[in-house]
Amino acid sequence: MIVPQPFHMMRQGLACTAIVLLAAACGPAASEPTESPASSSQGCASDSSAPGRDVRVTLQDVTRSALLHVPESLDPEQPSPLVLVFHGFGGSPVGIEVGTGMSEQADEAGFIAVYPQGTGFSPQWDLVGMNDTDFVDALLDQLEAELCFDLRRVYATGFSMGGGMANIVGCRMAGRIAAIAPVSGIYLPDDAESCMPSRPLPVIGFHGVVDDVLPYEGGPAPGQYPEIIGVETWAGAWAARNNCDAESQPQAAISDAVEPLFWTGCPAPIELYPIANRGHTWPGSPLDASSETEDDISATALMWDFFTRHPLPEA
Repeated sequence: MIVPQPFHMMRQGLACTAIVLLAAACGPAASEPTESPASSSQGCASDSSAPGRDVRVTLQDVTRSALLHVPESLDPEQPSPLVLVFHGFGGSPVGIEVGTGMSEQADEAGFIAVYPQGTGFSPQWDLVGMNDTDFVDALLDQLEAELCFDLRRVYATGFSMGGGMANIVGCRMAGRIAAIAPVSGIYLPDDAESCMPSRPLPVIGFHGVVDDVLPYEGGPAPGQYPEIIGVETWAGAWAARNNCDAESQPQAAISDAVEPLFWTGCPAPIELYPIANRGHTWPGSPLDASSETEDDISATALMWDFFTRHPLPEA
């Protein structure tokens, strides 16, 4: 089970102990593209051999890394979608890979999964400065030269602090990121004013209503970001940016615990999935099977379905 932790110690609950159980080793705004990218990357015409699992990028004399999962079934000459998956505070690429089941989803659906590594002794993401946004931009540049992926179908998701990073990537890189899907994310008050995407961006979010690490209603939160905004406030702000209808529309309940909220009337809709019986977790996580209640939804499956419906607009 993913156990909520104080923010300064927070892990996505997917690090060494849980991974060992699954026999895995533990070991100012960014510049926006002015036009939508072409449908495929340069790597589609490359004769280079298949990339390994570890990708390294050097930016301003600092080497950063990411874990790469390319399904064996993919045609190396046909552009595939790509999903960036950001780990939580103190987490790891391997941990978030195992805990989300994203690589299994990639094998089933036919897309590339990329798990970037944060920085620091307890790896984390820069939600205020530009360091990590620049890293993601450089990472995509390198992958574009080496892999065959569809530049109109690049997506971002993440858990907890990684969900906050997916949100920031959406704010700053909307010319390159087709849609985002934060899970149990941290959303800062400054986001409402500083988030200025270059176009309407489709967003799907997931959050436990009883999350006691990053409360659904917002307010004080322990750690370096002492205050967060409520999840519905965050989703409503995205709806306003996209010129959606001001009021959310409750959707048919998926279960007793999940009644989605949709903001529509716009080209880039906002979907929010509050989970009444969940805390700080990734809904449907394979490591959360021991929870007191059965999983009502799979965030991984639902976000992939959402992603398939929202590529970047044609140039």
